[in-house]
Amino acid sequence: MPNGTEGFLLVAAAVAYLIASVGYGANLLLRRLNLARTGQYAAILAVVCHTFAIGVHCAVTRQTPFTTPAETLSASAWTVALVYLILEFLIKPKPYALGALALPASFLCLFAGAVLHQTQRSNAPITVAPELDSRLISLHVIAILFAFSLLMLAFGCALLYLVQHRMLKRKRSGGLFGKLPPLTTLETQAFSMVAFAFPLLTVGLVSGVIRAAAGGLSGAWAADPKILASTVTWLVYGVYLGLHSIAHWRGPRANYILIGGLLAALATYFMPTTAHRFG
Repeated sequence: MPNGTEGFLLVAAAVAYLIASVGYGANLLLRRLNLARTGQYAAILAVVCHTFAIGVHCAVTRQTPFTTPAETLSASAWTVALVYLILEFLIKPKPYALGALALPASFLCLFAGAVLHQTQRSNAPITVAPELDSRLISLHVIAILFAFSLLMLAFGCALLYLVQHRMLKRKRSGGLFGKLPPLTTLETQAFSMVAFAFPLLTVGLVSGVIRAAAGGLSGAWAADPKILASTVTWLVYGVYLGLHSIAHWRGPRANYILIGGLLAALATYFMPTTAHRFG
């Protein structure tokens, strides 16, 4: 974790993310609105602290906040929480059940970023590749991060859908059954999130290709495993949108595609690469 003001703000954000996770999770099990409100206030505080931490980082280092893997994880935590809060204020009824998945994801991303940062400090420091600290690449990464956040939330909706669908088939009326949003609501929300995420993902990938083709990356970048995996991820979500809109796919099979899509996106992040290098 960075020292000074940035480190303090990131610790405060992590604590607030954790409190928000507990609030939303407890509300999912106990159905008490005051717990969801506690989670909401904590999530807002976390995003505010995290935003200031990112601002301090940029001001001090004069670099973008995603020039290392650790910084990218931290930025992912921020975008997931921010996108969720925006959806919470826009969607009715409030998607509090989704908050029980979104805020823990933010906490885990921030925590993983802090652990990775400590590991990097104990090893040889990572130097920032010039192509990763340009305005064009910043737009590319920002589009990808917000697309990833929407896709993660769509994954959350799909997961909640499949859990409730299984309980419905087994005729289990206890536990979480009845505490989750209706199946049609979850399916509609998931599709809407992918519909917004797909253009962002497309813009992010195309802008990256343009930058690479213009000389931003050296070597045979088109055959880079991360770029190929990104293309596969884009195709998965394109197929989902096509099947949902044209073939009218609904139900578990459509939601399984969203599960597979996020797994493909995560595999893309951890894919070994020669083009997307940090230093």
